[in-house]
Amino acid sequence: MGLFNFFKSKGQKSIAPLPEPESEPYYGDLNKTKILAGLIETPHEKRDDFWKDAFLGNVVEASFACGNPQVVEGPDGFPYFQLEIPKPNQPFQCYVIKHMVTDFILQKGVGVVINAGTGNPDWVFSYGDILNFHLRSEFYSEEVSWNLPKHEVIQEKEDVLIGQPSEMLLPHESRMVIRDFLQSLEIHKVKLLLMNRSRPEGNLQELVFNLTPDKFQSEDHYESIMRSIGWFLPRHYSYVSMHETSFKSHFLPL
Repeated sequence: MGLFNFFKSKGQKSIAPLPEPESEPYYGDLNKTKILAGLIETPHEKRDDFWKDAFLGNVVEASFACGNPQVVEGPDGFPYFQLEIPKPNQPFQCYVIKHMVTDFILQKGVGVVINAGTGNPDWVFSYGDILNFHLRSEFYSEEVSWNLPKHEVIQEKEDVLIGQPSEMLLPHESRMVIRDFLQSLEIHKVKLLLMNRSRPEGNLQELVFNLTPDKFQSEDHYESIMRSIGWFLPRHYSYVSMHETSFKSHFLPL
């Protein structure tokens, strides 16, 4: 969950609205909407794990109205589609997260913010959270603590398998979204591979990008870009950068 004061640092910056989905109108579960409406009455400081489980258990199929504008830039610089609990006794166009994911969110590269109008949203989903739901039917998956150093070296005798991430790990739409994001920052010819490593904690899968500090203006610029890539990935994913010469032909265009 990425809760923050949504308009604190930049103000409400509108982004061009997304085109209307071409599918049939959405039909959500108004009972789940009512449950959410009750849940959000709980002050933020009193929202415990039971509250979070109840919220996430109802948010996927609930009926939402969209905010105005539809898409805003959050203080983290990323685009979010605004959803709101519909006002009682007022007509609204229904939006349902479960259907939005495959209709346009995966392709358009946006996150979702719920009830951002007050500046203190009830929930914020990154694009990576949405991707995880698409792949695993849950927004957040259990993480393994790998205790990896910031800079590490693959040992000569280490058991390493190299390949490309499957559609079940990083779908084509998501690869294109990350590629377009990087190209918008004038970062081109990005390549990717998947590395599997055997470690005491278990089997570690790492997405490896051919992005290295020498290709950027500074170390800070490089680290900022690498952090930004994390917004597009499920939170339990591990990803690193490596010189392209390390695995040569195994790197393929993102």
